Amino acid sequence: MAEQWFPYVRAGVLERVERMVARTSRDGALPAGEALVLLGAWRTLLERHGGPDGRCARCRRTSRRLCGVWQVAVAWFLRP
Repeated sequence: MAEQWFPYVRAGVLERVERMVARTSRDGALPAGEALVLLGAWRTLLERHGGPDGRCARCRRTSRRLCGVWQVAVAWFLRP
């Protein structure tokens, strides 16, 4: 089931992170160096926690639900 909608969740979260990187670089909303480190860390963490089908090889879960890393990312980056 997750393999059907995970690509959309992944795209939405990563798009938000990329917009934040661009905005921080452009506007200096946060100290750019710190913001870029934080956002780079999130980007790397998310890339390591989900293949294209939504299954997290890092967490070795048998469930088709999102792993904890993606649950946190959805809560912080996609929910208003």
